[in-house]
Amino acid sequence: MSPTCRTDEHVSKIQARLSQYLDKLSAQIFDVEETIGQSIGLLQSPDAQTITNLQALDFVRQSLEDLALMLLLLSQSEKSVLNASDLCKLSEKLKLEATRAILDGDSKNYSDQTSNTPEDLDLF
Repeated sequence: MSPTCRTDEHVSKIQARLSQYLDKLSAQIFDVEETIGQSIGLLQSPDAQTITNLQALDFVRQSLEDLALMLLLLSQSEKSVLNASDLCKLSEKLKLEATRAILDGDSKNYSDQTSNTPEDLDLF
């Protein structure tokens, strides 16, 4: 099925919709985390792999939240180029070092990272 391209669209509007979509996905992951967390509470003691997998899920959720915020803030900007000060202000609003590295263009730090430090994670 081919896409329906009805009209021209300003990039900021697309970015805002992408932001909303990513935010919705992060909320769905949060609900899954809560359900799993409640289920694990019923277990004697979860194994290390289970905890690691849950931390990875949490990292994905926080990454989606950061990306949603980043897109929202970018969609509100009229600038085509962001200076260092703009990037710093945006970076300060993000939770994870991995998503901050995207703004810095530091591909080594965001492409290889699958989790963050324990203090960056919202454990449930």
